Amino acid sequence: MKFVKTAIPTLVLLVAFSAQAAEKSGALSGTIVSRDAATNRLTVAHTEVPGVMGAMTMPYEVRGQKVASLPKDGAKITATLHESDGTYWLTNVAAAGAKAMQEYPMSEPPATSAPQHEHAAMQQHADHAQHGGAAAPQPMTGMQHGEQEQMQHGGMSGMQMQSDATSELLMRQASGTSMNPAAAPMHMTMTQHGDWMLMLHGLAFVNQVVQSGPRGDDKFFSTNWIMGMAERPLGGGHLMLRSMLSLEPLTVGKKYPELFQTGETVDGRPIIDAQHPHDFFMEVAAEYAHPLGANTIGYIYAAPFGDPSLGPVAYPHRASASEIPQATLSHHVQDSTHIAGSVITLGAQRGVLGFAFSGFHGREPDEKRWDIDTGKIDSWAARLTFDPSPNWSAQISTGHLEHPEAAEPGNIQRTTASVAYSKATSVGRWDTSVIFGHNKKSGGHAPISWLAESVLQFGGRNYVTGRAEIVDKDELFAVQDAPPAIGHGVFRVKALTIGYSRDVLTTQALAGALGANVTAYSIPDALKPSYGSSPHSFYLFVRLRGGSSSAHDMHSMHM
Repeated sequence: MKFVKTAIPTLVLLVAFSAQAAEKSGALSGTIVSRDAATNRLTVAHTEVPGVMGAMTMPYEVRGQKVASLPKDGAKITATLHESDGTYWLTNVAAAGAKAMQEYPMSEPPATSAPQHEHAAMQQHADHAQHGGAAAPQPMTGMQHGEQEQMQHGGMSGMQMQSDATSELLMRQASGTSMNPAAAPMHMTMTQHGDWMLMLHGLAFVNQVVQSGPRGDDKFFSTNWIMGMAERPLGGGHLMLRSMLSLEPLTVGKKYPELFQTGETVDGRPIIDAQHPHDFFMEVAAEYAHPLGANTIGYIYAAPFGDPSLGPVAYPHRASASEIPQATLSHHVQDSTHIAGSVITLGAQRGVLGFAFSGFHGREPDEKRWDIDTGKIDSWAARLTFDPSPNWSAQISTGHLEHPEAAEPGNIQRTTASVAYSKATSVGRWDTSVIFGHNKKSGGHAPISWLAESVLQFGGRNYVTGRAEIVDKDELFAVQDAPPAIGHGVFRVKALTIGYSRDVLTTQALAGALGANVTAYSIPDALKPSYGSSPHSFYLFVRLRGGSSSAHDMHSMHM
């Protein structure tokens, strides 16, 4: 019964990814940027394909032809672009003005060549981007190793499309206005409907956790979220609507076991050695961005429930944490405000620098996980970001949280700093983050945390993960009688997680993996009577996410 309670809602959450849609197609006109013969894919910079795809640079599977026999890199081409159920592919690829050469029978008729003025406009846009216009677009993360460097530093840069930097800024955001590096993967299904680009992505883990020691516990549960986005041009800028939902109130229940974790409440008592579920409504938001000059974009983000400008990308959406199902022990010192009420953020991006300021309701979500918790704006946050290249992203932020914990009086001044790195390598893909957090509590304690985590993908299907944390904990004995040195003490806990997962299912709609990880803890001697001399935990999990990574890993869309 426990399995049914967890598994069925998780499958319901992800069923949207498997809904079949009618195939669409249209004539594509563009320039070949690079190719990968092993996967038979072309990276193409192209103009808009009406009703199918906006103008962008993107890798596509080629069907019915071998990419090795197609026109050389840099050649202008025409093709037919197809879309079905969020998967895109090309047929009838030919040099501009020529007929497609099929290597084996095709069911689709050749595409009509696009007018020559579209090719001229493409080159004109690219020249504008190179000589001080909008910021140059970045290639899609689905490209193979070397393609990004070729586009950024080689002769292909003049063949890229004009970037709509405003749309690109919105598309990079992972949660609220926080951003992974531009080169980080985004596994999503997308389709275009008129002026709207519609996107859907999500992540679910079905877990069995086993923990050691007197305070350890075991549980079968699922952590999950799904996000729908709709984006369109409006009034010279771009509008983004976003909603993120989670079934964790059902698939987790009141909490799941996690040694040394603290934060929020269950039945009016502080949660200790466990992680709370996320609310059903994780984010409901609208954002509008508009150019303010040649190299500056301003934006406003409004969310009855959303993520203010405080902290790094929250762990459920961080690229470096994408194969780790459990929460970080540092969550309530670094990124716990990713679900906050009554959020208003004003921000601007100028070149590699960005700044955002938020007002929001500081109290963390209550125990009613199915509603939207709002309240008066009584807290604030400010964040400065630095993105020197598509592979790097850094931030420093600080914020005042007004009475965030229901079971703990007082306010918190939180300060965080982080650096994230994402890059395709000769082995595969590497995503990593280093994060610092500090809470200055009005009650006197000032816990800090350090975190480093990485995921290395290799061989296309394999993932090795690691997470190391050092975090101060001052609430481990808040609900039981203990000697003053224990009950009111601050304890430095160190945790090391090592894991492995492997994709075993890859379809147009879903990518599924089997994985496991183990966490070992180093703790002060004063905690060993309560936790054992060598506490540890073990996870066995199934990971599901929308869309195949080979088809949908992208970070930049230019519409």
